Amino acid sequence: MEKDRFLILIIIILFVLNLFTLGYVIMGRGDHPPPPDLDDSERVVPLGDDSRDRHPRDIAPNRKMPGRPDEIIINRLKLNTDQILKFENLKNEHRKQTEDLQFASKKMHDEYFGLLKSDSPDTVKASQILVDLGRNQQQLDKITFEHFQKIKDICDKEQKLLFNTFIDEIAGSFKPPFPKK
Repeated sequence: MEKDRFLILIIIILFVLNLFTLGYVIMGRGDHPPPPDLDDSERVVPLGDDSRDRHPRDIAPNRKMPGRPDEIIINRLKLNTDQILKFENLKNEHRKQTEDLQFASKKMHDEYFGLLKSDSPDTVKASQILVDLGRNQQQLDKITFEHFQKIKDICDKEQKLLFNTFIDEIAGSFKPPFPKK
């Protein structure tokens, strides 16, 4: 009987969490009004709620506002619809390549700082974890560098000039923020 109550309670909690999640997803997605400087001849008609169906300026119309890195890249490079599709594929490929490395990095950090729970932490193991973390970060940076090279490759000559002028900004959006003093 006690087990049944516990299972019913868990089911109710999961149901409520699902409702909140659905509400968040539904309420978080909305069509934003188009920027006033676009006329209908420049607009790509949205086929769904997918950002690749929109004109880049519909995604992040105000260039001075911070946005997601993908929106910034699409907006600043002035990618056309075909390039946006290629970029989305590159972005998904990059995400797949980095997810495992990021997960491994988190596990290594947890293990590294978990050594502090011992009265006398194993310094040899700590050193090895640091070496592994360094290799992992090196691989992440290499994959990201190659990802940006592929983005540059889909650009035309004018877009490559734009790319070169703001690569520091793009790369900076992936760095953790500096600590405040």
